[in-house]
Amino acid sequence: MIAIGLMNMDHFSRSAVNENVGGQTAMSNIIMPLTVLVTLLFLMPLFKYTPDLILAAIIVTAVIGLIDYQSAFCLWKVDKLDFMACLSSFLGVLFVSVPVGLAIAILLVVNLGMNGDV
Repeated sequence: MIAIGLMNMDHFSRSAVNENVGGQTAMSNIIMPLTVLVTLLFLMPLFKYTPDLILAAIIVTAVIGLIDYQSAFCLWKVDKLDFMACLSSFLGVLFVSVPVGLAIAILLVVNLGMNGDV
């Protein structure tokens, strides 16, 4: 179960890497893990003294391209409730976890929908 959880946790960063390198076919999903495996096996000692801050900056740089600001602005113009759900889920996922972020967004939409504020 732990291995399945760890595989699912890495999906977001794999998508960012595939998008940044221009991977368009399923072959990139085969080559990328092999490259990561070779890197972990043979180049890992070189990363021993790399500070965590630099590693975090590399991850943020890879993932920042996946955030779609234009869709959020479009949501703001079209439907404020959908924008609030989008923003609350984004902040919940960013600061807490994925299930909590989604639960916050769902509770917000259901609560406002029940009150007739839609």
